[in-house]
Parts: sequence; C-alpha cells; structure tokens
Amino acid sequence: MATDQGSLYIVSTPIGNLDDITYRAVDILNKVDICASEDTRVSRILFNKYNIKTKLISYHKFSEKSKTNSLINHLLSGKDLALISDAGTPLISDPGQYLVEAAIENEIKVIPVPGPTSVISALSVSGFNLEKFTFYGFFPRKEKDKKRVLKEISLSDSPSVIFETGRRLEKLLDTLLSELDERCNILIAREMTKLHETLYRSNLANIKELIIDSEYGLKGEFVLVVDSLVGGDDNNPSYDEKRIMDILMKKLDKKVALEIGSEILQKKRNYLYQLKLKD
Repeated sequence: MATDQGSLYIVSTPIGNLDDITYRAVDILNKVDICASEDTRVSRILFNKYNIKTKLISYHKFSEKSKTNSLINHLLSGKDLALISDAGTPLISDPGQYLVEAAIENEIKVIPVPGPTSVISALSVSGFNLEKFTFYGFFPRKEKDKKRVLKEISLSDSPSVIFETGRRLEKLLDTLLSELDERCNILIAREMTKLHETLYRSNLANIKELIIDSEYGLKGEFVLVVDSLVGGDDNNPSYDEKRIMDILMKKLDKKVALEIGSEILQKKRNYLYQLKLKD
C-alpha cells in the first residue's frame, strides 16, 4: 500500500450470496487501514465470514457530507481507505459521490475493485438486446420526474432498468401499465442471489398478477427491466400512419385515438404516441 498518500478503493461486495465476493476484494479489505461502510452492522456479517479485521466506520447518505473531509484527511496522511455499500457496487444508487469527488480534487488515487451489481445481473438474464440500456435507479416520487422518466422509457430503443421496493412495486406497475404499451415485455428480478431469488417474465398486462399470486407476493427488493418499445421499421413511420393518427387525435380523446390507431395500423400504442411526439 502507498506510503506518501493513501489510495481510495471502491470495493464491490455481494448483492446477496456472500460467496460472490472476489478474492481481490477480500485481499483489499484486509489490507486497507479503514473501511467506510454504509451500515456497519450489515458489513460486519461479511467481515466475520471472511475473518476481515479492518476497522469499520459508518458512512451513509445522512453522514457522507459531514464525514468526507475527515476521510480525505486520512487518505492525505497516507492511510488507505476502502468504500463499500450494503450490497453491490458503491455509488450505484448508494452513497459515495462526495468522497470520490473530493478524492479526485485532492489528486488521490481512486481504484475500482469490481464485482456484483444487480443492474448487470438482471440485464444478463433478461433475454433482451443489451447493446445499450438506460439505468434510472429508484423510480422518482415527484410527478414531474415521473412523467419525464415515463416519456424517456416510451421513446427508448433499448431496455430500461428501474429499482423498486416491494412496498411501492404495485403502484409502479400500475403506472407503467397506464402509460406504456401493455404488450411490452418486462423482466422483474426479486432478491437477486438471495435465498428467495425469483425471476418473473411477462408483459405489462400480466406481470402484476403474476407477482401478487406468487409464493412471496410483493415482499423483497426488485429490479425491473423494461424492454425496448421501439424497433424494426417503427423508426420510419409512413405517410398513411401519420395521416390516420392526425385524424384520430383531432377527433378523439388521446387514449381512445391510440387504441383505435393501434388496431387499425397493427402498431404498438407507444410507437404511435412517439410518432405524435416527433411532429
């Protein structure tokens, strides 16, 4: 480890199954002087399993601003520091941004120690085209932000990934169903790599019932992968498609116009909605 100035290691830890930690992660966590942890009680379980004796200090979203300076001082004094979250890769919808930014500003070496992340794990088993994707983190609470994300998803030509808790999942699925094409394919992963890991594959019309009727219902933490709503020749709308939708939109309520247009043109409602947005 460094002697003049310490290094900051961003260490990925298991998202559920503790056997998923890498040899390198265990080695780094043993060698650093201090480990900043989102919840020391959670991290202690991992440390005990691998007999890691490094000092754990708390560093979570409510304390990261106030504790960043002291951690930077440790690094500047020559101590090596590891940052871990409760599960997965730090900073992915978890604390750490302030510390990494401050380390970069102070020309401290920031070193990734890669490992599990539920985002990539869910995508890898989705069966969707993964040449690119968009990650939204937890679904927004504010109406303005919700509308923005829903619009982006409806226009996306690649899968979209969302985190959600069991407590809010049913409401999110209702929102997606009301705003997106009910035939849109979706994968929902519950409690990834944990004892009750479950994968649900269906379309937006049927996925909620599938989960509610399952053994564990809405319990747990979920990763949603919504497949692309745009594809094939849908990127090149014809003159007739535009003309028909113009007439329907002028004469009917938007939702009714999209439903009728979808039946007439044999196109997804979200494709037709996108067509109108581009006008």
